[in-house]
Amino acid sequence: MIVTNVLAFTNDLKNPLVDDALVRFENGKITFVGPRREYSIQEDEEIIDGERGILLPSFFNAHYSVYSSISSYPLKLLKDNQTNKSFFSNLLESVRSEINPSLVRLSAEVAVLKAIRSGSVAISSPIVDHPEIDPTFYKEVAAKYGVYLAVGPILTEETIDNIAERWESVTRDSTFCPIVYVSELATYNEDSLRKLRERYEKGMNLNLFIFDMKRENETCLLRWGESLIERLLKNGILGSECGVIYGGNLSETDMDIISSRRIFVTKSLRSEMYAGSFQSNISDLLGRGMQVCLGTGFIGSDMLGEAKEVILTERYHRGFDNYLIDYEIRKTLFDNNHRLFQKLFGKSTGVLKEGYSADLALSRSCLDLEKFDSHLPITLQLVLKSFFDTSFDKVWNSGELILDKGFPQRISKKELKDLSKELRNLEL
Repeated sequence: MIVTNVLAFTNDLKNPLVDDALVRFENGKITFVGPRREYSIQEDEEIIDGERGILLPSFFNAHYSVYSSISSYPLKLLKDNQTNKSFFSNLLESVRSEINPSLVRLSAEVAVLKAIRSGSVAISSPIVDHPEIDPTFYKEVAAKYGVYLAVGPILTEETIDNIAERWESVTRDSTFCPIVYVSELATYNEDSLRKLRERYEKGMNLNLFIFDMKRENETCLLRWGESLIERLLKNGILGSECGVIYGGNLSETDMDIISSRRIFVTKSLRSEMYAGSFQSNISDLLGRGMQVCLGTGFIGSDMLGEAKEVILTERYHRGFDNYLIDYEIRKTLFDNNHRLFQKLFGKSTGVLKEGYSADLALSRSCLDLEKFDSHLPITLQLVLKSFFDTSFDKVWNSGELILDKGFPQRISKKELKDLSKELRNLEL
Protein backbone atom coordinates (compact mmCIF):
# COMPACT_ATOMS: atom_id res chain seq x y z
CA MET A 1 0.00 0.00 0.00
CA ILE A 2 1.27 3.46 -0.90
CA VAL A 3 -0.05 6.83 0.27
CA THR A 4 1.26 9.65 -1.89
CA ASN A 5 0.74 13.35 -2.61
CA VAL A 6 0.75 14.25 1.11
CA LEU A 7 2.64 16.39 3.55
CA ALA A 8 4.04 13.88 6.04
CA PHE A 9 4.56 14.88 9.66
CA THR A 10 6.95 12.11 10.66
CA ASN A 11 7.61 12.98 14.34
CA ASP A 12 11.23 12.17 13.50
CA LEU A 13 13.42 15.00 14.79
CA LYS A 14 15.94 14.41 12.01
CA ASN A 15 13.29 14.77 9.32
CA PRO A 16 10.03 16.15 10.83
CA LEU A 17 8.29 17.20 7.61
CA VAL A 18 8.39 15.68 4.14
CA ASP A 19 6.62 17.69 1.47
CA ASP A 20 5.10 15.92 -1.53
CA ALA A 21 5.76 12.70 0.39
CA LEU A 22 5.25 9.03 -0.32
CA VAL A 23 4.72 6.52 2.48
CA ARG A 24 4.71 2.81 1.74
CA PHE A 25 3.66 0.09 4.19
CA GLU A 26 3.35 -3.69 3.96
CA ASN A 27 2.31 -6.36 6.48
CA GLY A 28 1.51 -3.64 8.98
CA LYS A 29 4.97 -2.03 8.88
CA ILE A 30 6.22 1.15 7.22
CA THR A 31 8.80 0.34 4.55
CA PHE A 32 9.49 3.75 3.02
CA VAL A 33 9.05 7.42 3.95
CA GLY A 34 10.41 10.13 1.72
CA PRO A 35 9.85 12.50 -1.20
CA ARG A 36 7.70 11.03 -3.93
CA ARG A 37 10.44 11.56 -6.51
CA GLU A 38 12.77 9.19 -4.63
CA TYR A 39 10.54 6.12 -4.94
CA SER A 40 9.89 4.14 -8.10
CA ILE A 41 6.28 2.90 -7.96
CA GLN A 42 5.73 -0.59 -9.35
CA GLU A 43 2.75 -1.44 -11.56
CA ASP A 44 1.13 -3.85 -9.08
CA GLU A 45 1.27 -1.52 -6.06
CA GLU A 46 -1.95 -0.11 -4.61
CA ILE A 47 -1.84 3.68 -4.48
CA ILE A 48 -3.91 6.14 -2.46
CA ASP A 49 -3.85 9.77 -3.51
CA GLY A 50 -3.69 11.82 -0.31
CA GLU A 51 -4.90 14.88 -2.23
CA ARG A 52 -2.41 17.20 -0.51
CA GLY A 53 -3.57 16.15 2.96
CA ILE A 54 -1.46 15.79 6.10
CA LEU A 55 -0.31 12.28 7.00
CA LEU A 56 0.76 11.84 10.62
CA PRO A 57 1.06 9.12 13.28
CA SER A 58 -2.35 8.16 14.65
CA PHE A 59 -3.07 9.04 18.27
CA PHE A 60 -3.18 7.14 21.53
CA ASN A 61 -5.74 8.75 23.84
CA ALA A 62 -4.15 8.12 27.23
CA HIS A 63 -7.27 9.02 29.23
CA TYR A 64 -10.76 9.13 27.74
CA SER A 65 -13.68 8.56 30.11
CA VAL A 66 -15.70 6.07 28.09
CA TYR A 67 -18.93 6.71 29.99
CA SER A 68 -18.87 10.36 28.83
CA SER A 69 -18.95 9.46 25.12
CA ILE A 70 -22.75 9.86 25.04
CA SER A 71 -22.72 13.63 25.34
CA SER A 72 -26.07 14.11 27.06
CA TYR A 73 -24.98 11.87 29.95
CA PRO A 74 -22.09 13.97 31.38
CA LEU A 75 -24.18 17.10 30.84
CA LYS A 76 -26.88 15.54 33.01
CA LEU A 77 -24.36 14.62 35.69
CA LEU A 78 -22.96 18.15 35.75
CA LYS A 79 -26.30 19.92 35.98
CA ASP A 80 -25.68 21.08 39.56
CA ASN A 81 -22.72 23.28 38.58
CA GLN A 82 -20.26 21.34 40.72
CA THR A 83 -16.83 22.94 40.68
CA ASN A 84 -13.42 22.96 42.25
CA LYS A 85 -12.23 20.42 44.82
CA SER A 86 -15.36 18.27 44.98
CA PHE A 87 -15.95 18.18 41.23
CA PHE A 88 -14.31 14.87 40.30
CA SER A 89 -15.41 12.95 43.40
CA ASN A 90 -19.01 14.11 42.88
CA LEU A 91 -18.81 13.20 39.21
CA LEU A 92 -17.62 9.66 39.98
CA GLU A 93 -20.26 9.23 42.66
CA SER A 94 -22.99 10.34 40.27
CA VAL A 95 -21.78 7.93 37.62
CA ARG A 96 -21.67 4.98 40.03
CA SER A 97 -25.18 5.65 41.28
CA GLU A 98 -26.82 6.13 37.88
CA ILE A 99 -25.07 3.67 35.59
CA ASN A 100 -27.01 0.87 33.84
CA PRO A 101 -25.90 -1.99 31.59
CA SER A 102 -27.26 -0.44 28.39
CA LEU A 103 -25.35 2.75 29.03
CA VAL A 104 -22.17 0.79 29.81
CA ARG A 105 -22.33 -1.15 26.56
CA LEU A 106 -23.41 1.67 24.28
CA SER A 107 -21.01 4.25 25.69
CA ALA A 108 -18.05 1.93 25.06
CA GLU A 109 -18.96 1.44 21.41
CA VAL A 110 -19.70 5.12 20.87
CA ALA A 111 -16.38 6.04 22.53
CA VAL A 112 -14.46 3.81 20.14
CA LEU A 113 -16.27 5.15 17.09
CA LYS A 114 -15.64 8.75 18.13
CA ALA A 115 -12.00 8.03 18.93
CA ILE A 116 -11.38 6.53 15.50
CA ARG A 117 -13.09 9.52 13.93
CA SER A 118 -10.68 11.74 15.89
CA GLY A 119 -7.62 9.94 14.54
CA SER A 120 -7.01 7.55 17.47
CA VAL A 121 -6.38 3.82 17.18
CA ALA A 122 -6.11 3.25 20.94
CA ILE A 123 -7.82 4.35 24.14
CA SER A 124 -6.94 4.11 27.80
CA SER A 125 -9.99 4.73 29.92
CA PRO A 126 -11.78 4.21 33.21
CA ILE A 127 -15.12 2.47 32.93
CA VAL A 128 -17.89 2.05 35.47
CA ASP A 129 -18.19 -1.63 36.30
CA HIS A 130 -21.62 -3.23 36.17
CA PRO A 131 -22.30 -6.82 37.33
CA GLU A 132 -24.36 -7.55 34.21
CA ILE A 133 -21.47 -6.67 31.88
CA ASP A 134 -18.71 -9.26 31.73
CA PRO A 135 -15.23 -7.65 31.59
CA THR A 136 -14.45 -9.65 28.44
CA PHE A 137 -16.99 -7.42 26.68
CA TYR A 138 -14.23 -4.83 26.23
CA LYS A 139 -12.00 -7.40 24.57
CA GLU A 140 -14.80 -8.02 22.12
CA VAL A 141 -15.21 -4.29 21.43
CA ALA A 142 -11.49 -3.93 20.71
CA ALA A 143 -11.61 -6.87 18.30
CA LYS A 144 -14.84 -5.69 16.68
CA TYR A 145 -13.55 -2.24 15.72
CA GLY A 146 -9.87 -3.04 15.22
CA VAL A 147 -8.51 -0.83 18.00
CA TYR A 148 -6.51 -1.14 21.21
CA LEU A 149 -8.22 -0.75 24.58
CA ALA A 150 -6.60 -0.40 27.99
CA VAL A 151 -9.63 -0.03 30.23
CA GLY A 152 -10.92 -1.04 33.62
CA PRO A 153 -13.17 -0.19 36.57
CA ILE A 154 -13.00 2.66 39.04
CA LEU A 155 -12.29 1.35 42.54
CA THR A 156 -13.08 2.82 45.93
CA GLU A 157 -12.33 1.32 49.31
CA GLU A 158 -15.92 0.04 49.52
CA THR A 159 -15.83 -1.71 46.14
CA ILE A 160 -12.30 -3.10 46.09
CA ASP A 161 -13.26 -6.70 46.95
CA ASN A 162 -16.22 -7.01 44.62
CA ILE A 163 -14.85 -5.21 41.56
CA ALA A 164 -11.20 -6.23 41.75
CA GLU A 165 -12.15 -9.91 41.94
CA ARG A 166 -14.17 -9.55 38.74
CA TRP A 167 -11.20 -8.00 36.93
CA GLU A 168 -8.08 -9.64 38.32
CA SER A 169 -8.63 -12.80 36.26
CA VAL A 170 -9.17 -10.93 32.98
CA THR A 171 -6.23 -11.76 30.73
CA ARG A 172 -4.59 -9.28 28.42
CA ASP A 173 -3.95 -9.94 24.76
CA SER A 174 -2.47 -8.09 21.79
CA THR A 175 -5.30 -5.53 21.65
CA PHE A 176 -6.66 -5.45 25.22
CA CYS A 177 -5.02 -4.54 28.53
CA PRO A 178 -7.03 -4.51 31.80
CA ILE A 179 -6.33 -1.56 34.10
CA VAL A 180 -7.83 -0.71 37.46
CA TYR A 181 -8.43 2.96 38.33
CA VAL A 182 -8.15 3.74 42.04
CA SER A 183 -9.96 6.77 43.46
CA GLU A 184 -10.18 8.35 46.93
CA LEU A 185 -6.82 6.86 47.90
CA ALA A 186 -6.42 9.07 50.95
CA THR A 187 -9.26 7.23 52.69
CA TYR A 188 -7.83 3.69 52.26
CA ASN A 189 -6.90 1.92 55.48
CA GLU A 190 -3.93 -0.46 55.80
CA ASP A 191 -5.99 -3.53 54.94
CA SER A 192 -7.32 -1.93 51.74
CA LEU A 193 -3.82 -0.82 50.69
CA ARG A 194 -2.63 -4.38 51.29
CA LYS A 195 -5.34 -5.67 48.95
CA LEU A 196 -4.22 -3.19 46.30
CA ARG A 197 -0.60 -4.28 46.72
CA GLU A 198 -1.52 -7.96 46.36
CA ARG A 199 -3.24 -7.26 43.06
CA TYR A 200 -0.37 -5.07 41.93
CA GLU A 201 2.07 -7.88 42.73
CA LYS A 202 -0.04 -10.23 40.61
CA GLY A 203 0.57 -7.95 37.64
CA MET A 204 -2.54 -5.78 37.70
CA ASN A 205 -1.99 -2.32 36.23
CA LEU A 206 -3.09 0.44 38.62
CA ASN A 207 -3.94 3.99 37.60
CA LEU A 208 -4.15 6.25 40.63
CA PHE A 209 -6.58 9.17 40.52
CA ILE A 210 -4.83 12.06 42.25
CA PHE A 211 -6.92 15.10 41.42
CA ASP A 212 -5.43 17.41 44.06
CA MET A 213 -2.44 16.16 46.00
CA LYS A 214 -2.63 19.01 48.50
CA ARG A 215 -6.15 17.98 49.45
CA GLU A 216 -5.23 14.27 49.48
CA ASN A 217 -2.32 14.97 51.82
CA GLU A 218 -4.49 17.00 54.18
CA THR A 219 -6.87 14.03 54.46
CA CYS A 220 -4.01 11.54 54.88
CA LEU A 221 -2.25 13.56 57.56
CA LEU A 222 -5.49 14.05 59.47
CA ARG A 223 -6.42 10.35 59.36
CA TRP A 224 -3.11 8.52 59.29
CA GLY A 225 -0.36 10.99 60.21
CA GLU A 226 1.43 10.44 56.90
CA SER A 227 1.39 11.95 53.43
CA LEU A 228 -0.20 10.00 50.59
CA ILE A 229 3.11 9.33 48.85
CA GLU A 230 4.59 8.03 52.12
CA ARG A 231 1.67 5.63 52.57
CA LEU A 232 1.86 4.38 48.99
CA LEU A 233 5.61 3.84 49.18
CA LYS A 234 5.37 2.05 52.53
CA ASN A 235 2.73 -0.29 51.14
CA GLY A 236 4.67 -1.09 47.95
CA ILE A 237 2.12 0.34 45.56
CA LEU A 238 3.96 3.15 43.78
CA GLY A 239 5.86 1.26 41.06
CA SER A 240 6.44 1.12 37.33
CA GLU A 241 3.12 -0.62 36.64
CA CYS A 242 1.26 2.31 38.17
CA GLY A 243 0.06 5.45 36.49
CA VAL A 244 -1.14 8.76 37.89
CA ILE A 245 -4.16 10.56 36.45
CA TYR A 246 -4.29 14.41 36.64
CA GLY A 247 -1.60 14.84 39.32
CA GLY A 248 -2.70 18.27 40.49
CA ASN A 249 -0.77 20.22 43.15
CA LEU A 250 2.17 17.81 43.38
CA SER A 251 5.03 19.01 45.57
CA GLU A 252 8.62 18.98 44.33
CA THR A 253 9.27 15.90 46.45
CA ASP A 254 6.20 14.15 45.00
CA MET A 255 7.37 14.92 41.48
CA ASP A 256 10.90 13.65 42.17
CA ILE A 257 9.59 10.35 43.60
CA ILE A 258 7.14 9.76 40.75
CA SER A 259 9.78 10.67 38.17
CA SER A 260 12.39 8.33 39.70
CA ARG A 261 9.98 5.40 39.32
CA ARG A 262 9.29 6.16 35.64
CA ILE A 263 5.57 6.43 36.30
CA PHE A 264 3.41 7.89 33.54
CA VAL A 265 1.28 10.90 34.52
CA THR A 266 -1.69 11.65 32.29
CA LYS A 267 -3.18 15.13 32.07
CA SER A 268 -6.51 16.31 30.65
CA LEU A 269 -6.38 20.08 30.70
CA ARG A 270 -9.92 20.64 29.47
CA SER A 271 -11.36 18.42 32.20
CA GLU A 272 -9.37 20.28 34.83
CA MET A 273 -10.52 23.61 33.42
CA TYR A 274 -14.15 22.46 33.45
CA ALA A 275 -13.76 21.38 37.06
CA GLY A 276 -12.83 24.94 37.99
CA SER A 277 -9.66 23.78 39.74
CA PHE A 278 -7.30 24.22 36.82
CA GLN A 279 -3.71 25.38 37.05
CA SER A 280 -1.44 24.03 34.38
CA ASN A 281 1.55 22.14 35.74
CA ILE A 282 2.68 20.33 32.57
CA SER A 283 5.89 22.33 32.37
CA ASP A 284 6.68 21.60 36.04
CA LEU A 285 6.15 17.87 35.52
CA LEU A 286 8.20 17.75 32.33
CA GLY A 287 10.90 19.83 33.99
CA ARG A 288 11.26 17.12 36.62
CA GLY A 289 11.76 14.50 33.93
CA MET A 290 8.30 13.03 34.35
CA GLN A 291 6.57 11.04 31.62
CA VAL A 292 3.57 13.26 30.96
CA CYS A 293 0.85 12.12 28.55
CA LEU A 294 -2.30 13.78 27.24
CA GLY A 295 -5.84 12.45 27.36
CA THR A 296 -9.19 14.06 26.74
CA GLY A 297 -10.83 13.10 30.06
CA PHE A 298 -14.60 13.32 29.92
CA ILE A 299 -14.68 16.22 27.41
CA GLY A 300 -14.87 14.40 24.08
CA SER A 301 -12.30 12.40 22.14
CA ASP A 302 -10.43 15.15 20.29
CA MET A 303 -6.69 14.89 20.96
CA LEU A 304 -5.84 17.88 18.78
CA GLY A 305 -8.28 19.92 20.85
CA GLU A 306 -6.42 18.82 23.98
CA ALA A 307 -3.12 19.87 22.43
CA LYS A 308 -4.66 23.24 21.55
CA GLU A 309 -5.37 23.78 25.24
CA VAL A 310 -1.66 23.27 25.96
CA ILE A 311 -0.96 26.17 23.63
CA LEU A 312 -3.56 28.44 25.19
CA THR A 313 -2.93 27.66 28.85
CA GLU A 314 0.85 27.72 28.70
CA ARG A 315 0.70 31.08 26.95
CA TYR A 316 -1.77 32.48 29.48
CA HIS A 317 -0.49 31.03 32.74
CA ARG A 318 3.24 30.85 32.05
CA GLY A 319 3.82 33.28 29.18
CA PHE A 320 5.92 30.67 27.38
CA ASP A 321 7.17 31.29 23.85
CA ASN A 322 6.13 29.19 20.89
CA TYR A 323 9.23 26.98 20.87
CA LEU A 324 8.79 25.86 24.46
CA ILE A 325 5.10 25.12 23.88
CA ASP A 326 6.02 23.23 20.71
CA TYR A 327 8.36 21.06 22.79
CA GLU A 328 5.63 20.36 25.38
CA ILE A 329 3.12 19.23 22.75
CA ARG A 330 5.60 17.00 20.97
CA LYS A 331 6.92 15.53 24.24
CA THR A 332 3.43 14.70 25.50
CA LEU A 333 1.12 13.97 22.57
CA PHE A 334 3.63 12.44 20.16
CA ASP A 335 6.39 11.03 22.38
CA ASN A 336 5.23 10.03 25.87
CA ASN A 337 1.76 9.01 24.70
CA HIS A 338 3.29 6.52 22.30
CA ARG A 339 5.80 5.33 24.90
CA LEU A 340 2.88 4.46 27.15
CA PHE A 341 1.19 2.75 24.20
CA GLN A 342 4.33 0.70 23.65
CA LYS A 343 4.46 -0.22 27.34
CA LEU A 344 0.85 -1.44 27.32
CA PHE A 345 0.85 -3.21 23.96
CA GLY A 346 4.49 -3.77 23.01
CA LYS A 347 4.12 -1.89 19.76
CA SER A 348 6.66 0.44 18.14
CA THR A 349 4.60 3.32 16.83
CA GLY A 350 4.26 7.10 16.83
CA VAL A 351 6.88 7.83 14.15
CA LEU A 352 6.60 7.67 10.37
CA LYS A 353 9.81 5.78 9.75
CA GLU A 354 10.88 2.49 8.26
CA GLY A 355 10.27 -0.41 10.64
CA TYR A 356 7.57 1.32 12.69
CA SER A 357 3.97 0.13 12.77
CA ALA A 358 1.72 1.62 10.09
CA ASP A 359 -0.60 3.45 12.48
CA LEU A 360 -1.49 6.47 10.38
CA ALA A 361 -4.04 9.24 10.18
CA LEU A 362 -4.73 11.25 7.03
CA SER A 363 -6.32 14.65 7.54
CA ARG A 364 -7.76 16.60 4.64
CA SER A 365 -7.70 20.35 4.52
CA CYS A 366 -11.06 22.03 4.00
CA LEU A 367 -9.60 24.99 2.12
CA ASP A 368 -5.87 24.30 1.71
CA LEU A 369 -4.95 27.96 1.80
CA GLU A 370 -1.75 27.78 3.80
CA LYS A 371 1.61 26.04 3.69
CA PHE A 372 3.82 25.03 6.58
CA ASP A 373 6.60 27.48 7.34
CA SER A 374 9.83 25.58 7.99
CA HIS A 375 11.13 28.50 10.09
CA LEU A 376 8.34 28.18 12.69
CA PRO A 377 7.76 25.45 15.32
CA ILE A 378 6.51 22.45 13.35
CA THR A 379 4.34 20.64 15.91
CA LEU A 380 2.65 23.87 16.90
CA GLN A 381 1.77 24.56 13.27
CA LEU A 382 0.48 21.01 12.86
CA VAL A 383 -1.91 21.32 15.80
CA LEU A 384 -3.22 24.73 14.77
CA LYS A 385 -3.62 23.90 11.08
CA SER A 386 -5.13 20.46 11.70
CA PHE A 387 -7.49 21.61 14.42
CA PHE A 388 -8.88 24.63 12.62
CA ASP A 389 -8.78 23.57 9.00
CA THR A 390 -8.95 19.80 8.56
CA SER A 391 -10.85 16.63 9.39
CA PHE A 392 -9.65 13.03 9.47
CA ASP A 393 -10.45 11.20 6.27
CA LYS A 394 -8.58 7.90 6.75
CA VAL A 395 -7.07 6.05 9.70
CA TRP A 396 -4.94 2.91 9.54
CA ASN A 397 -4.10 0.54 12.40
CA SER A 398 -1.12 -1.71 11.59
CA GLY A 399 -1.79 -1.03 7.92
CA GLU A 400 -5.49 -1.92 8.11
CA LEU A 401 -7.87 0.83 7.02
CA ILE A 402 -10.29 1.30 9.93
CA LEU A 403 -11.70 4.70 8.86
CA ASP A 404 -12.35 5.70 5.27
CA LYS A 405 -13.92 8.97 4.14
CA GLY A 406 -14.83 9.55 7.75
CA PHE A 407 -16.71 6.24 8.11
CA PRO A 408 -15.60 3.35 10.39
CA GLN A 409 -14.80 0.30 8.27
CA ARG A 410 -15.64 -2.54 10.67
CA ILE A 411 -19.27 -1.60 11.13
CA SER A 412 -21.91 -1.53 8.40
CA LYS A 413 -24.24 1.38 7.81
CA LYS A 414 -27.12 -0.78 9.03
CA GLU A 415 -25.26 -1.62 12.26
CA LEU A 416 -24.48 2.05 12.77
CA LYS A 417 -28.13 2.94 12.18
CA ASP A 418 -29.24 0.31 14.70
CA LEU A 419 -26.72 1.63 17.22
CA SER A 420 -28.06 5.14 16.72
CA LYS A 421 -31.59 3.89 17.26
CA GLU A 422 -30.58 2.25 20.55
CA LEU A 423 -28.99 5.48 21.70
CA ARG A 424 -32.09 7.51 20.91
CA ASN A 425 -34.21 5.09 22.91
CA LEU A 426 -31.81 5.02 25.85
CA GLU A 427 -33.31 6.58 28.96
CA LEU A 428 -30.67 8.56 30.84
